[in-house]
Amino acid sequence: MTMPSTAPSRRRRGLRVSALLATVAAAGTLLAGNVTSAEAVPPEVISRWNDHLVHSNSISPGFSRLMSTGSYTVTAKLYAENTGSQPINYLCTIGTGPNSDSDITEVTLAPHSRHSIFLNVVHHYPSTGPLSFGCTKPAGSSQVLMKQVKITAVKVNTLDNQPF
Repeated sequence: MTMPSTAPSRRRRGLRVSALLATVAAAGTLLAGNVTSAEAVPPEVISRWNDHLVHSNSISPGFSRLMSTGSYTVTAKLYAENTGSQPINYLCTIGTGPNSDSDITEVTLAPHSRHSIFLNVVHHYPSTGPLSFGCTKPAGSSQVLMKQVKITAVKVNTLDNQPF
């Protein structure tokens, strides 16, 4: 009497691999079928920078620009350096117009210290609209050096912006 082999035959293994590849190909086709050429538009990236700004007055040298119609995610980052011997309450904002989407970061800059600041906002502009960035500090306080300021807006195909 002969015992059947418990090792899978090469033929059955080949069939399983073929079935797996067919399933992966079908899933890829299904996913690819949901994307049209109109949705596959590459993002538009707008970036501005300044490596060294001196913030002397209560309002910093700011940035503003008009953005074209569409949906954007916008980030701004810098590090702020207090040049004086007293702490400074420092507030930075990025916004998309009055009563619209914005972000703020408020920090206390210790004397002769640096602090990283990062802001992010997402917004859909139904028509051309403003984007602004700036920082404030108390009048009469020491200078703040704004270093490595980077502002980047990425125009995206879709935007889902809601609280969690």
